[in-house]
Amino acid sequence: MFTKIPAVFLLMLSLVSHQSVRAQACCSAGTPLLSSLELPSTARGNLQFALTYEYNALRDVLSGTRTLEDDARRRVTHSVLLETSYGLSSTFSVSALLTLVQQERRIASPFDGTESQLSVRGIGDAVVLVKHSLVPLNIFSQLEVTIGGGAKIPLGSSTLTSGGILLPADMQPGTGAWDGILWAYGSKGFLPTVPVNIFATASYRFTGTNDRFGVDHEAYEFGNEFIASIGAGYRTDMFLDFSLLARYRHTTPDEFGGSSIPNTGGDWFYIIPGINVKSKGNLTFRTSGQIPVYRNLKGTQLTTSFTVSLTAFYILS
Repeated sequence: MFTKIPAVFLLMLSLVSHQSVRAQACCSAGTPLLSSLELPSTARGNLQFALTYEYNALRDVLSGTRTLEDDARRRVTHSVLLETSYGLSSTFSVSALLTLVQQERRIASPFDGTESQLSVRGIGDAVVLVKHSLVPLNIFSQLEVTIGGGAKIPLGSSTLTSGGILLPADMQPGTGAWDGILWAYGSKGFLPTVPVNIFATASYRFTGTNDRFGVDHEAYEFGNEFIASIGAGYRTDMFLDFSLLARYRHTTPDEFGGSSIPNTGGDWFYIIPGINVKSKGNLTFRTSGQIPVYRNLKGTQLTTSFTVSLTAFYILS
């Protein structure tokens, strides 16, 4: 059964976890767009969909690599992400990512124990990517190499206020800036010898500026972001498949008026297990979780403790 082309294609789709779970620290606004790009290149005439819900719990407070005993700050991010990808030709495809985000923040007073809570929701920013298959996937080599480039479009609001005060940039649904994105993906299958697929990705985001206070020379800019992942998927004869990957993330400090902002930027390393549930037809479900194993942050930051995501994939041929 492993020698059939549909099996190879479904394996690639269900186990392509190259961006399966997203890393987001308190210095990142809205939805974690760069690591939300789920779909590989798409065959000509095919239309793919990936609908994801993610729960991101930010409870850990770190200073450098040291975890602090700080229960005063908590944040939760709920994200809904819809990615579509269409194959324009045998080597070119285009992807679009649309997002909704809700952020909930709680800060407890160290003096009297009272809490202040804030909830923000809205449309997040969007991403458009054009992808080119340098080595298109085929059943004989089971090798794929794809590169891509595009832009992050500032659809989300970056001007929400509370009590007449402009909310911090990291609590806004969007960043208010255009960003450039570079993306690369590679995978190798080994069917029918072993039902294993190895994959790797790398992506880089060049961030733009947002004149949050209407002063050109005091524009806010989130730090540039680099993400690299490597992992493997294992296909079974049952309705479950399994995947495991490691992800490294690096961001430079945010800037305001050309100066670095303290307590922003850093390095993260995660282990991400996933389970894929196969159904009849071209529909596949995946659940995955993110476990931080190393973090080295600049200054003191509230950062991700864990994430859980649920994704549904569908293909129209």
